[in-house]
Amino acid sequence: MTEPSVKRFDMIDTERVRRSFAWPTRYWLIALGGGLLIVLLWIGAAADIMRSRRLTLEYNDRELSSLVSALAEQAARSLQGVEFILGRTSVWALDPRRTQTSTDDVRMFLRQEIDGVPQIRQLEIFDAAGNRVATTFAAMKPVNVAGRTYFQQLQRATGNAQVISEPIVSLADGKPTFAVARRLEDAQGHFRGIVLALIENEYFRKFYEQVDLGPGTAIRLRRTDGAPVVVLENRPADLPSKRILSVQKPVPGFPLKVEATRDEAVALATWRTSTIDELVGAAALSLFVVVLAIALVRQLRTLRQVNRRLQSSQQHWRAVFDNAPVGILLLRPHDYYLAANPAFQRMVGYSMAELAELRAVDITYPDDIELTRRHIDQLLRGEHDSVRFEKRYRHHDGRVVWTNMNIARVTVSTESSDRASLLLEDVLVATVEDVTQRREDEAARRQLESQLRQSQKLEALGTFAGGIAHDFNNILGAILGYGERALDAVGEGTQERRYIEQVLNAGDRARSLVERILTFSRSGITTRVPVHLQPVVMETIELLKVRLPETIQLEVRLDARDAFVAGDPAHMHQVVMNLCSNAVHAMPGGGTLRVELTLEHLDTPRSLSHGATGSGEFVRLTVHDTGVGIPPDLLERIFNPFFTTRKAGEGTGLGLSLVEGIVREYSGAVDVQSVVGQGTHFEVYLPVIDDVAVSVSQREAALPHGGGQTVLLVDDEEALVALGEEVLAELGYEPVGFVSSEAAWQAFDANPQRFDAVITDQTMPGITGLELATRIRAARPDVPVILASGYSSVALERDAKAAGIADVLRKPLRQADLAWAMSRAFSQRDNEGAG
Repeated sequence: MTEPSVKRFDMIDTERVRRSFAWPTRYWLIALGGGLLIVLLWIGAAADIMRSRRLTLEYNDRELSSLVSALAEQAARSLQGVEFILGRTSVWALDPRRTQTSTDDVRMFLRQEIDGVPQIRQLEIFDAAGNRVATTFAAMKPVNVAGRTYFQQLQRATGNAQVISEPIVSLADGKPTFAVARRLEDAQGHFRGIVLALIENEYFRKFYEQVDLGPGTAIRLRRTDGAPVVVLENRPADLPSKRILSVQKPVPGFPLKVEATRDEAVALATWRTSTIDELVGAAALSLFVVVLAIALVRQLRTLRQVNRRLQSSQQHWRAVFDNAPVGILLLRPHDYYLAANPAFQRMVGYSMAELAELRAVDITYPDDIELTRRHIDQLLRGEHDSVRFEKRYRHHDGRVVWTNMNIARVTVSTESSDRASLLLEDVLVATVEDVTQRREDEAARRQLESQLRQSQKLEALGTFAGGIAHDFNNILGAILGYGERALDAVGEGTQERRYIEQVLNAGDRARSLVERILTFSRSGITTRVPVHLQPVVMETIELLKVRLPETIQLEVRLDARDAFVAGDPAHMHQVVMNLCSNAVHAMPGGGTLRVELTLEHLDTPRSLSHGATGSGEFVRLTVHDTGVGIPPDLLERIFNPFFTTRKAGEGTGLGLSLVEGIVREYSGAVDVQSVVGQGTHFEVYLPVIDDVAVSVSQREAALPHGGGQTVLLVDDEEALVALGEEVLAELGYEPVGFVSSEAAWQAFDANPQRFDAVITDQTMPGITGLELATRIRAARPDVPVILASGYSSVALERDAKAAGIADVLRKPLRQADLAWAMSRAFSQRDNEGAG
């Protein structure tokens, strides 16, 4: 399109326009058109408002549905634990041998049953008359529940019936609760009583309070008959309750349901604000239409000044055209640009002179050309008055510009070449809004939300790992400790010894499982020891061979016999096993799995695909498969926690994340190369250490013994105290055990010179291990203190070192751990005294 053509388009015959609109009969058309526009505007606004209200209520329903589903699953998991405890207690209660058990032993058994189950505040047994015969309370007052509804229901029931009561007040201490009760029935089917678990209302309330859905929202745990069991409401006093939105979900396996309600006024608060904005905008546009119509009528009435008014109007239009914040285009369909305002010129990086030589498809992103043609053809066929769609342009500098485009078709008149007549032709008028930044902001927001969700997952996993580590390691400590003692008590080659060795092997696997959880949460990697890597790899490969499919050929080359790394054998086992397991899954149709272990000297630092190494001696673990390979778009995400390409239920997405975390923690790096259809190649570089002679010889030497020193032993687990006393006595020490840190401190404070060393657990009720060590060191600085914990961390070791603690041991403890720790502690004290 040349410049004269553009000028001819701008210079429309003003006299013809004047004559066309000068007739009085055209006034009512303007009024009618303006009124129709206003009506359509308000109809559109009303439709948008109703649609927004419907979407807002649908979103609220989805939100409440997701909430009650999660709460129902939480309630089911909590009550499943209660149901399991009631079943186990019922078996115990009906055992004829129980009649010979003392009251204290019964109470101790019941307390052990509910230990670690916070939702149960009280576990009791009642006889057939409703009298309480056993409870977890220290002082058992006479209580009769024969009048309770749940007792009467179970009395009339048969078999191992179980009921959940309405909200009740505990007869023992008057606190609000509700009961889960199970019928006791002898072999002849006679009613023998009930086993009752009182559930903490506060346990569920605290969980519901953490949801925090804002004012006007209530969460209720109801029985199926509608009776509320636990209620949490957050309703301001001044909030009207004209209509309540409610969603319910049954608790799987129990006669309960979770209900979440919300005041409709709260759910529609945002909608009301947007409605006001919509109405204000519609009113403003309606006023603008009215004013514009009045102005047009007044302009038409002034026939003598029509040309000047038209010229002025043209100037006004040009000002709007030139200064509009959005792009405005005039162009012929599938042809050259006629006009483009400065905003559009800046948007695409072309001047008007350059655009006049271009067609629309010349600067349209290639993938959007067909989309643009389809919409323009719809306009030309008259299917729509205007079309709105998103479209991409190719900027002059090559980058992509995202726009929101609205195109309408108008018919204009232009002069013929001989100026003898006017010709009508279709012209497209388009408004173009640059939405590139908005899309980038939206993508950034989604990425931040994804990172936040990922962080919350990791935080929740770390919290879970820390919670189970202490208690589970205490249990393992008793199993492994007494297992070792039992192993020493039986002869070589006996069947009993083989049984005990299997128990110890199972305990070691359980300890490795806890180590794996703590390693992933980054809370279990603390003290490192020299690890002879080649035997660990050989042991892992032997375990892998057992479950290796016959279609996969295994090739192994281990050539790092003298290589030691600073770490943990369990962690190294996890690295090898996870890499090999992934390789096996990548070869469903069979193939070759190659595992290599070699020494490599790096003269200069090397940058790998995931991490970098320094210079020096490294051991290189290679795991290569000939499987399906990893696409490039997924290769960068394989180490992300929870990312997996397997089907649901076949993988957690934690394996490679665990590998990457361990290798990075040990100052190593990972290199990954993959070709789709050909396989994947993993290389793990770990720095080699030299100072292994002392540690290895120390492990192989005979255990050191004491000379009768008195050792204060503190642990809140009675079984671990008894075990520790036996082990210390066997090692030549005089142990004095306490299951209470308060009692231990009182004994030490009464006679500080009595004790030569202290071994204390960290996590205990009342005074923690660190606090006890600080008090002891303040009273007598020369006493060595050894701290044991089932949940060790770098922070704990740092605090222990600051408190002057000689050593930090990780539970479960073995006899060798205690022997060497005591030897190091007394040697360190003697050296400091000599200095």
